[in-house]
Amino acid sequence: MSALVVEGVTGRAGTDQPVVVIGAGPAGLAAAEHLLDAGAQVVVVDGAPEVGGLSRSIELWGHRFDLGPHSFRSDAHPESVTRWLDLAGAVGGVERTRARRSAVWRGRVVGFPPRPGQVLRTVGAGATARAAGARLAATLNRREPRTPVDAYQALVASHGRAVVEELLAPYTRKYLGAHPRDLSPAFADELQGTRRAGERPVELLTPSEGTGAVWDELARRLRARGARILLGTTVTGLSATDGRVTAVRVRDTSAEFSIAARAVVSSVPAPVLVRWLPGTTAPSGPSLRSRDTYLVHLLLDGDVGQDSHHVTACDESLRVGRLSNTRVWRPAAFRDEPRTVLCAEFWSSGDDDLSARTDHELAQLAIAELPAFGVDRGVRVLDHDVLRLPRSVPVPTRGAEAARAQLDVQLDAFSNLARVGRHGRHDGIGPEDALLAGRSISAHVLTTV
Repeated sequence: MSALVVEGVTGRAGTDQPVVVIGAGPAGLAAAEHLLDAGAQVVVVDGAPEVGGLSRSIELWGHRFDLGPHSFRSDAHPESVTRWLDLAGAVGGVERTRARRSAVWRGRVVGFPPRPGQVLRTVGAGATARAAGARLAATLNRREPRTPVDAYQALVASHGRAVVEELLAPYTRKYLGAHPRDLSPAFADELQGTRRAGERPVELLTPSEGTGAVWDELARRLRARGARILLGTTVTGLSATDGRVTAVRVRDTSAEFSIAARAVVSSVPAPVLVRWLPGTTAPSGPSLRSRDTYLVHLLLDGDVGQDSHHVTACDESLRVGRLSNTRVWRPAAFRDEPRTVLCAEFWSSGDDDLSARTDHELAQLAIAELPAFGVDRGVRVLDHDVLRLPRSVPVPTRGAEAARAQLDVQLDAFSNLARVGRHGRHDGIGPEDALLAGRSISAHVLTTV
């Protein structure tokens, strides 16, 4: 196996060896940028043919669409917002829209969270009174805060038992395949962050050319500063000596080679790192697990009569988990487009009936459920596209915390190895967090060498 020669880049910061970043998603690219700021040379490696990871965009029907629309919240950390606007401004700017989220609940499309009048019409006066009482009790109980042991306790403390059982528990079973009692308390913070976005005016900052264009622009800037970004290049293993990673073994379409590494920043799942690193073992007991996402993009003729960014299915009788209207996310980009594209999301554990369905069957299932999401019944579907994203949703189970702790002990023993991103840390961070995470990661790895 030959060694990679990094051409056109001079050694900096006292070494000719680069920091190797595994993964060209948002977190990996942000880490690479901050490493360059600190004077390191950088090589980014990713097996995909393009950058962006799950935040990339795809070409369909003459436009670029996200893998399920992505956005950037205007109330994120100011440093992240400034960076996002700078990158998006270089590729057509951003569209600013007010967040509008809805839910399908007991056969009705309601606001998310539902307004009092919608609750009354959906469940009746008695159930509404019980929900209001539970919410009041939860508010009063906050005066004597307890440390929750799971997401269920955390959510009940904020919203009351009735709201959790009616709306949030069905959603988590559909999305993560688990009841909130089986999920980490940290998931409650993630879920409630989504709910707060519906309770006050929040601007969503969506790139006019799709979110993937932002990461394409960041990659272009990294290359201009001397970073090597090796796409279509698969990592096959890591070499380590005396508690330090010394090289990254990779394979592209023509050869296998090894990249000598000053340090490594990884966004791949921790169990994969354990398989790559000598002297490490898989944790005993529960393991970290993820769910698959199946995206069905539907091309429809004309307006669809549905104007929410997301409509989430809290009805478990529906198989579609969430429906997004791309026209609502980017109204200016599609103002003169006579057709509308909807994105239906399914979530699967990879061993259920959804995973056994063909692409055509998934598309037909999504089409059949469109009226339940408020889409006009007379709408005409012109075409469809199905994309399967394996292991795209980390599941934050309570058992995952113990498994992650066992992995952390082993991986933290390698002083020049850092992990970043939703898969590297096994959590649901968004692009806002990814842009900030790069700074702390670069500081960590450069102080270890």
